[in-house]
Amino acid sequence: MMRGALRCLLLAGVLAASPAFSATPSAQEILRQVDHYRLPLDSFEAAVRIVPVQGGKEQEPGTYVVRGANRNQALVEATSVDQRGEKFLTTDGGIFFYAPRTRRAIRLTPLQTLRGKASIGDLARISFANDYDATLAETPPGCAADCLALDLRSRNEAATYTRITLLVGRQHGQYVPLKAMLHVASGKLLKVAVFDAASGGLPPTTRYLDPQLPDDETRVVYEKIRSVAFPANTFNPRSLEQ
Repeated sequence: MMRGALRCLLLAGVLAASPAFSATPSAQEILRQVDHYRLPLDSFEAAVRIVPVQGGKEQEPGTYVVRGANRNQALVEATSVDQRGEKFLTTDGGIFFYAPRTRRAIRLTPLQTLRGKASIGDLARISFANDYDATLAETPPGCAADCLALDLRSRNEAATYTRITLLVGRQHGQYVPLKAMLHVASGKLLKVAVFDAASGGLPPTTRYLDPQLPDDETRVVYEKIRSVAFPANTFNPRSLEQ
């Protein structure tokens, strides 16, 4: 009897240690894995295209060069004709905007529209773990068996959204983002982000949808990305005016 009980305990220990029975990582660790999937480089330069779609028809895209470091700093420079020369800089101290026709950089909120339904923060504040505290939430109906839901609450004023419900799945042993419901301070669901599968070494295309306009969306597409190291003054607001 004692030997049988001992064997059961040993078997339970082996199963608990196996990958199939391993404990789910903390919500914050899952969030870090999601961030790495969305942007695998800590210091990078990327060419990004933002494509608004209205009534199923693509509108004039905007093109941008994004330079980022440490997952909390990003310099976005517009290269399309209608916005050429405009620069957006995000740091933990806020978001700054500079246009050639202005004398100095001005502060903006991360919800300021960049193009279509894409906000400045959607491109310049890509790290969830830097701006949000995560907890495991109840998985909504219709989610796949391996899907988890995270409740994200903003921890600083630089965060684009006040609250996010993030659905994640498993792919090749790591957690990847599937969909995010993006809420503002009033509690209103502002928009939904859908993350396409990443391929070709590029971050996944993100599609932003308006809950009230199902035929409209805005695609944020990374066309090129490379690892780059930047001098410290790259992310100084004064550098915008140079």
